[in-house]
Amino acid sequence: MWGRRLLWFVGIWAASILALGVVAMILRAVLKGV
Repeated sequence: MWGRRLLWFVGIWAASILALGVVAMILRAVLKGV
């Protein structure tokens, strides 16, 4: 049970970091375009 909860936490954490990285890359590309 604890393992599954930990897996959920790690998955959400990794997904949020990945999303932030993608947003940062897009913002950087937009700023370079302007």
